[in-house]
Amino acid sequence: MRIFVSLTAVVLLVTSACAAGPADTSEAATLIADLSDYKIVVDHPTIAPGHVVIGIRNHASMAHEFKVIKTDLAPDQLPVDGGTAKAREDGKVGELLNVVAGASRKLVLDLVPGKYVLICNVAGHYQLGMRVGLEVK
Repeated sequence: MRIFVSLTAVVLLVTSACAAGPADTSEAATLIADLSDYKIVVDHPTIAPGHVVIGIRNHASMAHEFKVIKTDLAPDQLPVDGGTAKAREDGKVGELLNVVAGASRKLVLDLVPGKYVLICNVAGHYQLGMRVGLEVK
């Protein structure tokens, strides 16, 4: 009888733990960003301000990062540190690190009106073209 009660308790515990998922999985993406080797493409160049869910899909053969930087600079004009081969991240409002090949993830942000640049800042990737502009208005 003790074994049955113990087993029942374990099954209930595992079932309840598996039923709870990440909080944002049901939230629809406001913006889709597709990453490929050395390119980022978004499905809208302009979005409304406020609560934004960015769906990031990595179609590349390697892991990438996804960073959102608020700036008035053009997407290809961010200053680059020659020593690290990375763009400066002044104005960064959000990021996802290590988006592995084939993965899809979400980044939830509250964005104010303005211009943004979306980049991968793995060493050298920004310079190779992993950047795109986004306007929030």
